[in-house]
Amino acid sequence: MLEKHLKNIRTKKKLSLEELSASCKLPAAYLQDVEDGKVELTCKALDSLASILDFDDESEDNLTINTSGLGNRIRAMREEKDLTLESLGDALGLSITYLSDIERGERVPSLQTIQKISRYFNIPVSLLIDSESKLFSMGKKIRLVREAKGLTQKQLAITSGLSSGMIAQLESGKVQPSLKTIEKIAATLGVSTCYLILEQADIDGIIAGVGPDMRELLFDPTVQMLIGHVCTLNNQQLRLVFNFIQMLKSPVV
Repeated sequence: MLEKHLKNIRTKKKLSLEELSASCKLPAAYLQDVEDGKVELTCKALDSLASILDFDDESEDNLTINTSGLGNRIRAMREEKDLTLESLGDALGLSITYLSDIERGERVPSLQTIQKISRYFNIPVSLLIDSESKLFSMGKKIRLVREAKGLTQKQLAITSGLSSGMIAQLESGKVQPSLKTIEKIAATLGVSTCYLILEQADIDGIIAGVGPDMRELLFDPTVQMLIGHVCTLNNQQLRLVFNFIQMLKSPVV
């Protein structure tokens, strides 16, 4: 984990703890506790440090993040952009075999590689890193959409080809599902795979630049669920939705 290497990286960059604190806008006391192994980095803190320290000179061996959900996230984003392993590998300067091993969970990439991927997809580093909160967030979204559609856990299980026990464990955040399982549930519920994978903290970072009124609206779980549905529509269906919205905004009197 990065916590074990932060001091070495900071020293290589010739930064004092106070200078790093000022640059990444994190308290020096907090960074000291991280270096001492007393606390773990939050996702947002990791994003701040990654943007300041730049891990391009770290080797594949001395700095890794072990996460079972990383490969699923990379594959989901790659496929949503209609990218092959070869095209993504060419863009990142990585081999097809290496990327394939990462997506299958057979190899853990260095933070340098994770940073390259996050830059390519223009997302926070934290989006690619798994955590218990991500599992819980996914479970809440599955339950929210399921209940909105009036489905029981048993009905969702039958339709998606899963067991009722698996659905219950997913909704309670007790298990890490495979990408195939997430895709089955997303298809059954009619939402995008990335909607289920994306964590609330990641959403906060992505839409932080919008105005306060719009930000408050986008934070509403129901609105996020609707966006998840919209992401699965084709062009013709999207035009129908836009026409309906326009009709609601300008009703005929």
